[in-house]
Amino acid sequence: MAEVVDEAAQPALDPTERMDLLARDLRSSRTGLTSREAERRLTHFGANTLRRRSQRQWPRELGRQLTHPLGLLLWAAAGLAWLVGIHAVAIAILVVIVINALFAFVQERHAERAVEALAAYLPDRASVVRDGAVTVVDATQLVPGDVLTIGEGDRISADARLFEGGVEVDLSALTGEAMPVYRSADLVDTHAPLMQARDLVFSGTVCTEGEARAMVFATGMHTELGRIASLSERVERAESPLEAQVRKVAWLIALVSVLLGCAFIPLATFGAGLSFVNAVVFAVGLLVGNVPEGLLPVITLALAIGVRGLANRGAVVKRLSAVETLGSTDVI
Repeated sequence: MAEVVDEAAQPALDPTERMDLLARDLRSSRTGLTSREAERRLTHFGANTLRRRSQRQWPRELGRQLTHPLGLLLWAAAGLAWLVGIHAVAIAILVVIVINALFAFVQERHAERAVEALAAYLPDRASVVRDGAVTVVDATQLVPGDVLTIGEGDRISADARLFEGGVEVDLSALTGEAMPVYRSADLVDTHAPLMQARDLVFSGTVCTEGEARAMVFATGMHTELGRIASLSERVERAESPLEAQVRKVAWLIALVSVLLGCAFIPLATFGAGLSFVNAVVFAVGLLVGNVPEGLLPVITLALAIGVRGLANRGAVVKRLSAVETLGSTDVI
């Protein structure tokens, strides 16, 4: 079956309005949809999945790693070392640059998979009412108007409005709350903010206790989880405090190295009696020696370890440099 994904297709409605009005707006009922109607809506609304809106260009990302502020300083040091004949040092610096860039690039590609990480919160299967009977379907096949049956231990597949029963739900994937909260069809919060409405449940959360039935009002990228995934991709890249500090350190090292090199030439020429050419060679060697070739790999490795630690605690990190602060917009 050909799938037509229409980002603007899902109906604009208020899921906190009266249940009979919501069912009318969704053109559904408490007995669910027919299989034929569900198939038609799936073609119109698209699959219940989180999708990456844009693919990053890997050559540009790799180039960014090669032009890191400290990396540019290492490029300059390698070039100067090669010009004055210190080929072994130049090659060693180039190897450091390339290995670090590749390592950082791979780590960053893993860290940037925010949408894929959020998609892991969605279950593979869902229990729904189709043709008047409870059946288990692929969670990607859910559509607005479907009736979900929710039980203890179930991971909820879409944003839905409870109309029967009550459940305790773990909302930590969305709100970070450690304790489950109670959601019930009897707790009607009309026109309340979605996350505060006590009769709504959301995609990616887990039912820890109870049983209920709910009508799906949003799927895929139109869910609250999908909104987070969308925002994570729309955030524009900005220089982090760590990157600003590294850039300042790189300029400071470059300035100190150049000043020392320039000061060494007259001292070596007039004080030690070296020829001008030899003085320049020594000055370049001094300049190259002041460049901390190991600093960039150490920073990258430390950030990669931080990303792993945050991932193990359930955080989604978009950039390596974002691990320096949990307040960064790149940490979800």
